Amino acid sequence: MRLTMELKLLRRDPIVVYTLIAMLAIMLLTRYSRPRLEPLYQEVAFLSMVFIPLVFGMIPGLISADEKEEGMCQALMVLPIKNWFFLLYRFLWVSLATLLLVLISPKILGIEVPRILPVLLVMEAWIYGLMLMKFSNSRMQAMTLAKAFGWLLLLPVAVKLVVEWRNLSFDWSRLFAFVPTYWTYEMFLNQGNLLIALVVHVLWVFALVFISRTS
Repeated sequence: MRLTMELKLLRRDPIVVYTLIAMLAIMLLTRYSRPRLEPLYQEVAFLSMVFIPLVFGMIPGLISADEKEEGMCQALMVLPIKNWFFLLYRFLWVSLATLLLVLISPKILGIEVPRILPVLLVMEAWIYGLMLMKFSNSRMQAMTLAKAFGWLLLLPVAVKLVVEWRNLSFDWSRLFAFVPTYWTYEMFLNQGNLLIALVVHVLWVFALVFISRTS
């Protein structure tokens, strides 16, 4: 019943479907343009993969915003389930969809990625979705914050790409070291950064879950 209700909520606004189609188109265009993008193709290909958790993470945020507008959140709060189980339910199929596409995308892009990368990107879908769930109270507000938070998560990788492209003397992406995607990219370049990447992602997820459950 809940799943049917969520699908109805999503059908009101097909933006998620359009965004998913656009993301797949970007991947195919990136692969087609590989000769022109060398020697930065690996970095550009990774940037296109960062969109995956943003697309699927947007879904629970939009659903939550609809529920708040319709006054359904108060009813959900009295259900005989703990918030942890509700969050797991809400993000289960989002996590599975993110994982599936992350596993497929290297084939589309023709690149090799670290085995742990899908785990980090699934956690980023949680981070993005939890941010939207926490800070948006209406669909309009959720759409506005989706853009702002999306840019925040994309900036470290985009700035790093510009630094390498222009061969700048200072790595300006370090200013965004608090953002989880910064460490995802660092781990993509050097798996020696795996531990800190995992720690940063786990801290973000637990912090957002904590403030969501206590507010």
